[in-house]
Amino acid sequence: MELLVSNFEALADVELNPTDIGSLCLLLLHGPAPAGRLAELTGLTTGAVTGVIDRLEEGGFVHREVDPADRRKVIVVPDPKRVDRDLFPHFPSLQRARLPAFYDDFSDAELERIAEFLARLTSPDT
Repeated sequence: MELLVSNFEALADVELNPTDIGSLCLLLLHGPAPAGRLAELTGLTTGAVTGVIDRLEEGGFVHREVDPADRRKVIVVPDPKRVDRDLFPHFPSLQRARLPAFYDDFSDAELERIAEFLARLTSPDT
């Protein structure tokens, strides 16, 4: 419960909502994407995604680039350095996981099992 509350407090600190953060995480995981692809990944309408992108851009966490292959498309590009510098510090519960020493007590097999668990947890197919 404490982790959940601290994460919501962190969101309020950076003036983003859970949908914004989720969308930003998807961009960080999947790389730059057109707004339509972000809508597919999130299940949001393209109109709702436009609002998400606007808020993320206003916060400096993403920027828009014209697709060089099709100038009618805009690619949303996350800024991982900005996320690390300005967003991540607001999530104190995750700070320990940032340090390599945090993982020293786990075997490679245990870390793989944890990764499998998290993948299942976040998969829309389960």
